[in-house]
Amino acid sequence: MGIQIGSRIIPWYGMFIVIGVAAGAILGYFLTRMKHMKFDEFIELACFAGLGGIIGAKLLYLAVSWNQIDLTRITEPAYLNGLMNGGFVFYGGLAGGFLGAFLAGKILNIPVADYVRTAIPAIPLAHAFGRIGCAFVGCCYGIPYDGPGAVVYTESPFAPLDTPLFPVQAVEAAAEMIIAVGLTIWICRKKSRKVKSIEVYLFLYAAVRFILEFFRYDDSERGILLGLYTSQWISIAIMIGTAIYLVGSSRKKRPEPV
Repeated sequence: MGIQIGSRIIPWYGMFIVIGVAAGAILGYFLTRMKHMKFDEFIELACFAGLGGIIGAKLLYLAVSWNQIDLTRITEPAYLNGLMNGGFVFYGGLAGGFLGAFLAGKILNIPVADYVRTAIPAIPLAHAFGRIGCAFVGCCYGIPYDGPGAVVYTESPFAPLDTPLFPVQAVEAAAEMIIAVGLTIWICRKKSRKVKSIEVYLFLYAAVRFILEFFRYDDSERGILLGLYTSQWISIAIMIGTAIYLVGSSRKKRPEPV
């Protein structure tokens, strides 16, 4: 599934991933330059983060989909290739990306925290385009739904065909765009680099992800524990952790009464 240019077909998902990465890089360029930071250092961190993100996203996917993997076929090249090429979990990619950027900062002696705080809107922006790609190919599809905005796939290797579904990918993409725009405006208005943009992003995305997981229908690929999906448990942990940190740090800044 994709757009045909001459004799070649460019897959929708891959195309939107490339667009998302490019959009994130452009936004990162303007944000880092606005804060008088070095764009080449941002790119170096982004490359390490991208590699860590791919590894982390794949590892978490394998962990939550372990019961779906046929270990007796793991030595078959075609099966192993399909397993490695398909299936990624965003939270694993997010953790791996942060770890990759942290290691790059240590190796290259770059103040990684300042760059991440400044360029954090690039993550939801790039992720939004990735979700648009999901919407085009039908992965991460929504629950059966025949209300306004319902989508029907007539061709998809993932989603149920000829069935009205909730447009969960498009809703998440829109939410990510809103988060990206809001964070960008906030960061631009702040003179200091020490803005708590990472914590705010994590809390907002976790809240969105927790809610939208109820509207997804690809249950077998996400792992379920005590009635909640893996990503929902991760979202709960992130929301609690960031809320505690934000409340605690705000109290520290309050002047003590005389």
